[in-house]
Amino acid sequence: MKSNNLILILLILIYFQPCKAQQSQTTLPKVENHLKGALDYTLEALDLMQMQANGEEISLGIINTDGTILFNLPEFDIKALYDSIPLQKYKFHSLFLMDSSCKDRDIFAETPFDGVYAQKYDPLYIKKHGKNIAVLYPLSDEKMLTNNQYVSKSLAVGSKYFWLYIDRAIVYSDECVKTSFKGNYDIEVAISTNIQFEKGWNFIEESLVEIQDYSRDEYNTTLPKKIQFTQSAPASKKVKWFLKQIMDDDKIESAKKIYELTPITKEQFKKWLPKKAGDFTRTSYEFDKALDRSTRKSNLFLVFEKGTQKMEIAIIDGAENPDALEMVQFAFSMDENFERDDKPASDTTTKGEVHHISKEDIDKKTSQILSVFKDSIVIQATGENMTAMQLWEAIKALEIASIIK
Repeated sequence: MKSNNLILILLILIYFQPCKAQQSQTTLPKVENHLKGALDYTLEALDLMQMQANGEEISLGIINTDGTILFNLPEFDIKALYDSIPLQKYKFHSLFLMDSSCKDRDIFAETPFDGVYAQKYDPLYIKKHGKNIAVLYPLSDEKMLTNNQYVSKSLAVGSKYFWLYIDRAIVYSDECVKTSFKGNYDIEVAISTNIQFEKGWNFIEESLVEIQDYSRDEYNTTLPKKIQFTQSAPASKKVKWFLKQIMDDDKIESAKKIYELTPITKEQFKKWLPKKAGDFTRTSYEFDKALDRSTRKSNLFLVFEKGTQKMEIAIIDGAENPDALEMVQFAFSMDENFERDDKPASDTTTKGEVHHISKEDIDKKTSQILSVFKDSIVIQATGENMTAMQLWEAIKALEIASIIK
């Protein structure tokens, strides 16, 4: 009889286990809008990313292919993180808009929260092809998307939300009347908090309770009058989740092409490494050389000479350094100091696989060239006692495109 009862209990547990899993699944928050193209979550899950104070990215979860949001929030030592970098941690009260503009508040006065380590993770970025292409906003009303950090002529009353990580469990209740807001003075904005923090991750509601009109000279806008911070939960029915694209489709497509490139190995560079560039002889070379007193590095740095003429060529693989490609593309479109030259693109020796811009200083007898071969290899070249045309002819002689053949 006892064994029959045990079997019955086991059958009941087995029967209700799938129901329990299904119930927890339905409690997941879900994206309200459905965007096409790179943000079509029905085709593949989308990663939710944010940046740590030390510059390292962390994953905060994903948007599933059914639009549900699954948070996977990592635990870490936030104090050790801030202690490892030369960066002052945020003043705790400043995370809640309370700062030196609060009336009758001494910003240098000690508070019980001076030793608290906390970081705000707002907004949540959608990362794809190595770039932040969209933002996931938790809001009570889609109209809040236009609030733009409360600088708007038509603010929408409602709530926005953010994740905050804190190193301890505390109760934070505070009030402040700000006498300036977003650069506007002679106004008052009431801020209040009433939050019981748990150690680790907390989901916070920032409610715009009341607004006010503001005018100064010919400037007219709408500003907050009362803001409240309280505790919330991502699955709350009040919270609506909206996707907003922040990168143009053509730039997303360009980022995808770069992201899918195969990096050039050091062995490939060594196999290609030329001793001559036309009449020029290579005098030195260096791998992973830092450029322009910055953290950027070239994959290969070459020096060639011929008599009094000298050229230095930095080769950067865009597959490993997509920012270098963006930098050159920006220079192509913006830098008026460079001369546009369409001849290389139609030059039969390069088969239309290269584009460059050049700059020349006749008095100093120097020249510079920025170029991209096969949309993936960036060249930064300088020449001494050389015209831009002479520099370009020497670069063409290197047959740089052959590196990735």
